[in-house]
Amino acid sequence: IETALRESDFFILLASPGAADSRWVAQELEWWRQHRSADHLLLVLTGGEFAWDRDRGDVDWSRTTALPRELSGFFPSEPLFLDLRWADRSSELSLRNPVFANAVARLAAPLHGLPLDDLISEEIRQQRHRVRGLAGALIALSILSAAALFAVFQGNRAWQLSHRLATREESNDAVLRNQALARHLAAESQRARATNQDLALLLAREALTASALPESESAARQALSGNSEILLRLPGSRDQGSYAQFSPDGSRVLSWGDATARLLDSATGQPVVEIRGHKEEILDAAFYDEGRSVVTAAEDGTVRLWDPSQGTERLQVEHPGVTSAQVGLHGTRLLTLAAGGDALLWDTTSRKQLAVLPLADSSIFADLLASFPTTGDRLALVTRRGPVLVDAPTGTTRIELPGHPGGTRSIAFSPDAQWVVTTGNDHAVRLWQAATGQPGRVVNPDPEAGTELREARFSPDGTRLAIRTSQPSVVLWDLAHDRVVARLALDAESGSPARFAFSPNSRCLITAGSDTDTAELWEVSTGSRLAQLTGGEGVIRTLSFAPDSQRVVIGSLFAPARVYACVACGDAGQLLDAARQRVPRALTPEERAKYQPPSRDPR
Repeated sequence: IETALRESDFFILLASPGAADSRWVAQELEWWRQHRSADHLLLVLTGGEFAWDRDRGDVDWSRTTALPRELSGFFPSEPLFLDLRWADRSSELSLRNPVFANAVARLAAPLHGLPLDDLISEEIRQQRHRVRGLAGALIALSILSAAALFAVFQGNRAWQLSHRLATREESNDAVLRNQALARHLAAESQRARATNQDLALLLAREALTASALPESESAARQALSGNSEILLRLPGSRDQGSYAQFSPDGSRVLSWGDATARLLDSATGQPVVEIRGHKEEILDAAFYDEGRSVVTAAEDGTVRLWDPSQGTERLQVEHPGVTSAQVGLHGTRLLTLAAGGDALLWDTTSRKQLAVLPLADSSIFADLLASFPTTGDRLALVTRRGPVLVDAPTGTTRIELPGHPGGTRSIAFSPDAQWVVTTGNDHAVRLWQAATGQPGRVVNPDPEAGTELREARFSPDGTRLAIRTSQPSVVLWDLAHDRVVARLALDAESGSPARFAFSPNSRCLITAGSDTDTAELWEVSTGSRLAQLTGGEGVIRTLSFAPDSQRVVIGSLFAPARVYACVACGDAGQLLDAARQRVPRALTPEERAKYQPPSRDPR
């Protein structure tokens, strides 16, 4: 498919709710977005709705059901589309139908690079030429032959059409029956959880097998829920801290806390490589460049880049008071941050300092005040003058965002780098177009209470925001429908949620309070608490999921880092595997008969 896409000049998207929900269509559009332009994506609306938001300059996702969210921010202006929703009600779909012929011409014109009028004129000219060529002695024979062939063709086509329609009808009925069965079994699973956890898991497994609907996944996820014990304690510094992060491929854990960072085998905890060179405690560390490099920032006032395969130093810069660092623009830019001080932008190739940017002093967490996108060449930063967008190649401030009255607390890019989200002291979350700095929507999840909103982050799939408040709570906000999905109420004794992280598949969120040794795992789609991760001995400071979302590593102050299993956070296939391992047996005939839904027409 990728080869076909690469060899194609145009992508014709038959837009419908089915296409919008298809992960295959989403993958194809993601490839097209990365390698082709929007003007070579032709939209043919065959079902559902399409709406454009002129104020935001993007698809109106609150009303659009025919396009996948992968197209968010892709169109520079309102796209033209061919509306063929009437086609399934037409009795004749051929070029003899002038309405259908005109629709085909409108689609063919951009493919041939011709204006519509020129294409129609050319078709008329060619048609006249063909008619003249068939004149004379062949007319009678042609008429007789055409009549006979037409009768055979029409009969054969009618049979094929009726067969296709019958097959499609049967297939649609089967899908609807399976979906109805899945919803019924998922609901029964939820009811059974209070009295029989094994039965709840079996019913959820049957629901997933029937159809991997969100309701089926949620039922399985909640049936698998429960307190999670420690899989592995990792060696490290107990006297200071043992913070940790999974590598992008999940095979290693980066651990730090004293003057030495360590790369550990994530399955066994055995040391693989030690990173030595700092003279004082390492405050922040991270993988970048898909795990091929590591960055560390330490109390000795230096930030260093390392080769994690050997533990050798690649680059060292000095920044007194530095507390954290970020790497962007394909590893060519380094941003060093000092809480209450400055942010310095460096060129890692030339080793030169490009810019000094005064950080806002409204937060002790300097990492909340800066964000490098996964793609693109902009850097988002909260300075003392307010939030800005900086040109990463040059370090020049390009756009100043109006910000929030009273100050801005956090800033972050969306996964596709199309949007920037900020929180501030005006009790609101604001979205901005990254390319222009134009304001988008304003989110206020608790307008009456005036709750402080301290941080907002996009889910990895870009569909939701997690908003950390002072309640203590985390609000999950659905961006497609502009509504609160859930309010995650944390234990009040643990303090406000100082840390949270999405799982890479966006299905789970993990939170930890500012003064607790216990983390909590939540289902993003419902806000249900799935597990408490207990057994720690120190205040939690880092949370990191493995790339498969099946494990999480927690780092703490004055305690070893530890790895937990998170089987409830998997996708449909992973949930099925976990359910079979937890309860190997199948439903008995009596159980199957008892929980089978009543027979009815799925339509």
